Amino acid sequence: MPRYTATYRDFAERLDEVDLLRKRAAERQRSKDSFRHGAEISALCRGAVVLLSSHVEAYVKELREHTLDALHTKAVCRSNLAPQFFYHVSKESIEPIRNTSQAEQIAEHMQNFIDKEGSYWGRTKPFPAPISSMVFNKGFSNPTFDKVKAYFGRFGYTGFRKDFFRTLGRDAQTTLTNLNGIIETRNSIAHGDPSATKTPNEVREMMTTAKLFCRTTDAIFGTWCRRNLCSIR
Repeated sequence: MPRYTATYRDFAERLDEVDLLRKRAAERQRSKDSFRHGAEISALCRGAVVLLSSHVEAYVKELREHTLDALHTKAVCRSNLAPQFFYHVSKESIEPIRNTSQAEQIAEHMQNFIDKEGSYWGRTKPFPAPISSMVFNKGFSNPTFDKVKAYFGRFGYTGFRKDFFRTLGRDAQTTLTNLNGIIETRNSIAHGDPSATKTPNEVREMMTTAKLFCRTTDAIFGTWCRRNLCSIR
């Protein structure tokens, strides 16, 4: 069995394009006229941070897509899944019911729910069709540690933080803090903050954080899936 999922391996390869920007910035920084290239160095590093944050977010979403596909292809019994999992499978059809108070409209939304989602809601046997990852992923962005933890909760995995800290030990809190720092910097850049920039060395440290976070996540979530749902490696 591979040590990591194909999703993590794809993520690790995509870090190469972040490193291209970082290396270009580092070359400019080492040049004799680095002061003249200050704006370019800043732009390259800002772009690298945004790209890095996007790759972390994509990794988490793609890991979920990979898991959803495995649940269907490996015919996992629905009795193994947490109740909240079904809500996230069908939330596009549930929300109109929650937001309606008129009996006629509730009935119409309920009929739509039954027609569209009813086959997914059995508590026995495998899912009859693939699950929409677009619907399941809805609402997830800016992958801070707490948001990733909550996102795993959709599957019923409530021990993410505990497993993360047990696996990394004294490095866990630093990794958590630094991950959140990547997302905060990316948000500041996206909102036009000109002071939100990093040096090439700081970008390298951010890449190390992102890789450690995703690698650890891949290992502990993969283990949880194997024990509770199915193998995803």
